[in-house]
Amino acid sequence: MSEPLVSVLMAARNHERFAEEAARSVLDQDYERLELIAVDDASDDGTPEVLEQCLAEAPPGRMRVVRHDRQEGIAETRAHALHLAQGELIGVLDSDDLWLPGKVGPQVELLAEQPQAGLVHAAFEAFDSESGAPVPWTPQWDHEADPLVELVRVGCFVMTGTVLIRRAAIDRRGVGFMNPGYASYDDYLLYLTIALDWELAYEDRLVMRYRRHAGNLTNVLFAQNLARARANLLELFVGMFPEAKPRLGGELRRTMASQLVRAAVQERARSNFRALRWTLSAFRQHPPTALRASADAVRERAAAIGAR
Repeated sequence: MSEPLVSVLMAARNHERFAEEAARSVLDQDYERLELIAVDDASDDGTPEVLEQCLAEAPPGRMRVVRHDRQEGIAETRAHALHLAQGELIGVLDSDDLWLPGKVGPQVELLAEQPQAGLVHAAFEAFDSESGAPVPWTPQWDHEADPLVELVRVGCFVMTGTVLIRRAAIDRRGVGFMNPGYASYDDYLLYLTIALDWELAYEDRLVMRYRRHAGNLTNVLFAQNLARARANLLELFVGMFPEAKPRLGGELRRTMASQLVRAAVQERARSNFRALRWTLSAFRQHPPTALRASADAVRERAAAIGAR
């Protein structure tokens, strides 16, 4: 039996300094049936030229480069790359991150051995782009629990640059990489959707280096009201797939309550009305959790004032 084709989606924008290293970390993988599809989202630096040079030096059929005439966003760029992909298995790597050698083959084997798994994700290391120093970044979740419940309770513990995903798992619900209104949450929505029907496999093997720098898309998300963004995403998800509610049970209500209280605390400086409305919504979701979250917020605020 021949090896399955692996299509690697690379969304690129204004990563002239990083794109060559990122692309080569994919092209140099020791897995033969692999294609890299790099889509430049209307960069205004030299990123397209860097990718074109990588294309010129890559073996025939190993890489494809596409350029947007105008900026469309990370979700739309990944969706475009996915549309072009021919592979049965899908990898994802942004143009500022790195795959480590030997990333692909063992993940292909793992998915072959576990047909019930819709994707495999793995360990990674974060590092500071300027100094090269490690950056603490280790997601924590219950490996034995229902992954759908954990994605709601913990948040997106799957590091996208580590994944290998079955195309069938992406296509089953027809969601793909969809813009949920918040940068970097298209992948979170996809993993929630995949977890409805598939298991999420994990290998405790280092496969990726996650570059931290001022231009990270996650910084854009973190600069917003992150708790409100997460609550909105969960509302969107269960609105699209109400059959998830019984499986999530009380965890959905508890998570919504805690996130809405946190969102209200952050929003208070901008709008007391919205903050009050979100707090009341939290108490409607799950009063005990909302009460604990409110008490925690009061204690944190008091501690911050005392530290001044």
